[in-house]
Amino acid sequence: MAVKLCVIGDSITGGVIYREDAARYVKCRDSFVNLLAGALGLDVHNRSRFGCTSTAALERLGRYEADIASCPYTLVMLGGNDCDFDWQAVAAAPEAPQQCNTPLALFEENYGRLLDRIRALGSQPLAMNLIPVFGRRYFDWISRSADGPSVMRFLGSTDSIEHWNEMFSIAATRAASARGVPVLDVRSAFLFRRGFDPYFSADGIHPNAEGHRMIYEHLLPLLRSAMGLGENPKLAAG
Repeated sequence: MAVKLCVIGDSITGGVIYREDAARYVKCRDSFVNLLAGALGLDVHNRSRFGCTSTAALERLGRYEADIASCPYTLVMLGGNDCDFDWQAVAAAPEAPQQCNTPLALFEENYGRLLDRIRALGSQPLAMNLIPVFGRRYFDWISRSADGPSVMRFLGSTDSIEHWNEMFSIAATRAASARGVPVLDVRSAFLFRRGFDPYFSADGIHPNAEGHRMIYEHLLPLLRSAMGLGENPKLAAG
């Protein structure tokens, strides 16, 4: 019998990439979640949603309670949408105070509540920190629909995009660590590399197919250890 794993996340855990030749977002067949499922013999219940924030995940959690309760482990990756801004609003008033989709303190509170509810349902939560944002590429993407010079007046530099994303990654780790929830460090898969160019879609926030392969290779031993699986999980589970 396959080991069951529930996944709560956004478009990254959902396997979404941007295909420039088609100029649209598509599902990557060999997403890191699908690759992990194949390698570890997992029965994955993937409840990821494009654009999902921590607030939305909490609101929808009631729909997935039966799934979570039936899975010994639930993998959580959220924060990328929480830390994002309404860039057209930013461009319209770059000198004004601007608020991201979820204020940092509220995100950490939401994340902790989500982990608590998963645990209360009898599933062991496994947290993932955030993958980085490729700031320079994401700024170019933002500038397609919002005035780039105005946005840059707000940002100061593209480094601030990456630093802000890092704050949310730290908050997710802090909320998980405070509860004794294992944290799978996916961020380091990117930080170990000299550059991000080969691993991101054109928008600078979604990994491309090569990025998903890299995440899979990095997470495979971490998830195997966190779930207590041997080298042949199908035999171990059976």
